[in-house]
Amino acid sequence: MSENQVFETFNCYPWDSDKQFQEGYQAIVNTMPEEKESLRLLKAKHFYYSKFKQPFDLKAYLDYEKKKALDEEALFSSIEDYHYEDDEAFIKGLPHIIYDWVEQQKEGLWDIEKFEFELAKTRAFYYYSKVQSFDLMAYFKWKTKNEDAKKPVCPFANLWQNKGTVTEKPRYNGPIKITLSSPTTKNIFTIDRIRELESSFLEERTDNVTSIFITATAYNDEPFQTTNMIQTKDTKILTCGLAYQETSTKVSGADLREISLNKLANAYYSFVERCLLNENKLIVSFVNGYIPLNAVYLILPPRSSLRLITEHALLDIKLELSHAPIPPLGLIKTCKMTKELYSGLDLYLALAAPTYSKLRGPELLYLGLADVFVSEAKLSDAFDIARLMAVCPEPYGSVQLALGTRHTYAGPNRLSVWKDQIENVFGKAESFEDLKNKLTVINNTWSKTILDHWNTIPPVLLRVIFRAVKQIDTLTFKDLLALEQRLNSKWRQTENYKEWLRSKNNWIEEDEGFYFQDLELPSLSEDEAVVYQVSAEPQQQENRPLVCPVTGQVALSCPVSSRQNVDLMTACPI
Repeated sequence: MSENQVFETFNCYPWDSDKQFQEGYQAIVNTMPEEKESLRLLKAKHFYYSKFKQPFDLKAYLDYEKKKALDEEALFSSIEDYHYEDDEAFIKGLPHIIYDWVEQQKEGLWDIEKFEFELAKTRAFYYYSKVQSFDLMAYFKWKTKNEDAKKPVCPFANLWQNKGTVTEKPRYNGPIKITLSSPTTKNIFTIDRIRELESSFLEERTDNVTSIFITATAYNDEPFQTTNMIQTKDTKILTCGLAYQETSTKVSGADLREISLNKLANAYYSFVERCLLNENKLIVSFVNGYIPLNAVYLILPPRSSLRLITEHALLDIKLELSHAPIPPLGLIKTCKMTKELYSGLDLYLALAAPTYSKLRGPELLYLGLADVFVSEAKLSDAFDIARLMAVCPEPYGSVQLALGTRHTYAGPNRLSVWKDQIENVFGKAESFEDLKNKLTVINNTWSKTILDHWNTIPPVLLRVIFRAVKQIDTLTFKDLLALEQRLNSKWRQTENYKEWLRSKNNWIEEDEGFYFQDLELPSLSEDEAVVYQVSAEPQQQENRPLVCPVTGQVALSCPVSSRQNVDLMTACPI
């Protein structure tokens, strides 16, 4: 018998059932000096085994065990680091297992521990049967001991630079990942970028693409501090929205401005209709920052979607004058289709005053505009596991299961504070004048704040919005988008719009019926329109903060490795 065989036989010896050893153990220990209990036990076993079974050198045995532990560590690490997503056999076999998980979840809610354990078992058994056999029991003991210390790998390492829209296709079955990755321009949506995004959506129409994942590189002016507590901040911007203002400043002349802004709006609404409304595959949106109202459908897709948000997600739905002030009617319809909202809430949201207009995690979940809430610290993990589960041809249930196990409580819903007032005032108003009268009668801080804000808005625009909201229930989503676009276009033809452009507020009383008439544009062609383009000149990169495209964290040094002035090409910002 070789020395190594002796060592393994020693390891497998049934000590508990050897009565002679158990009876003599204490006598052996009493002859030894004071040492750690585990070391004394090992020496006692060695003494007994060498005397009655097979003699061996204890130091050689300890060296053997140390080397075996190092080899085992390397093997177990290779199991963890194995690229399962690049293994075609694993990817093709996984959906059958996942469907079984989804069925099991119907009988009893899975938590994250249950999910992680089942996934780890699946990976381990596959590696054991297809790659290399190993001690499964030892592996799971090692994994339990080491999983808290293991740091996650950022799945977005190829997106740290300012690259516009980045599309990553699956190697086999899986999701296509579309990342809006231009933080230096705050991901502004120009016509070119909308077309680029549309092209990415068209690329996904292949059999191996099961779903579409949308992320955005959040820009944050504040450096990332690893010691910060999790709290709500409004510093992260997913995108500053459509390039209305940027286009307007490049234009001289009312007709040219109107044609140019309409061309931008056409590109946006056409994309929403062609790529979002008609998309049959699952769209998963990861939201970790401020959502602009004039491009909201790009971040919170209206159909076939799962929307994951963090504590930094913010939708400010306040009514304010702009090049496109009409609230997103389709978004309000989405709320009403998803949730049974209490009476008047739709109108309240459409005419919201700034003090009460910020919708964060709890409100977005309540309104049905988000499905899953996780802390920013867990966002990369949620993305990674959703990507793996999306290998299924019909991935909604599997991705929902994966993200659902990570969902946490977002906090109390602030919309419930004014529920009674909203129902009694907004829910019972028969006209906009009736609504104003009801608010005047209440005469409290809440009603005064709303009325004061409305005094900054042209009265005709308020009546138009009131009338449009009342049509939400009777119109299809597609018709609502057309109405929303037309009302914004009609606004840009009014004298009040020109007054706003001059930064004045001497509003003219106009006929609200004008807004609901057919749109007639100037005789200029779209080819003459001014198109705003983001400068192609590379910005200075020296000492630029690192920005992770999902967490939005910014740092001049990597908080994981502590390296200073790390290379943007190779260093992970999280």
